[in-house]
Amino acid sequence: MKPYMYRNLAVISCTLGLLGLVVGCLGVSVSFEPDQPEIMSSLVDETPKVNETDSSQKITPSTTSKAEITIDPTPSKNTTNEPVKNPIPGSLRISNQTDQPIRLAILTQQSKNQKSLKSASPRKDQYNSPAHWDFYPQEGSQQGLILSLPEGNLKLEKGDILVAFAQDGSRNYWGPYIIGQTPLPKWNSQTQEWQLEITP
Repeated sequence: MKPYMYRNLAVISCTLGLLGLVVGCLGVSVSFEPDQPEIMSSLVDETPKVNETDSSQKITPSTTSKAEITIDPTPSKNTTNEPVKNPIPGSLRISNQTDQPIRLAILTQQSKNQKSLKSASPRKDQYNSPAHWDFYPQEGSQQGLILSLPEGNLKLEKGDILVAFAQDGSRNYWGPYIIGQTPLPKWNSQTQEWQLEITP
């Protein structure tokens, strides 16, 4: 081989090596995924069918032998689907009934005492710092989980904002829900709490 060919080969090798080093440092990766229609059709066939004529029915998923899901098509008498006219401050019970990990973010309004201290800009400082909670798939799906803050109990009031979104890259989200203005979360007058069920 001629000397200029060795030089060209060395330049190309160094260039490819540097390019590989930069790509590796940036964490760029290439992956190939299998076709999904075959997987989805097998999942659809294994889905249990629910007979809605029964008042209560237990379904045991085939993937786990421990989990049981109780379906009751009749709504509870203590909850309502319509916005509450005069919402009472109450705790929040959440139930993740999806097969996705979700994050629930809450933006609470400042109390009247906090607003009077910061009356210079009423719209800008209307809300406290947001808070969020992460939930595994099906976490709290049976009875729900009551949320709290490090400072103490969480009490939702009229105008507080909730939004939930999936953390698995599916871009699914639920909400935004505004306490006292949207049908969800539901107010349970018996337990004096707001109830939010995240369903697929």
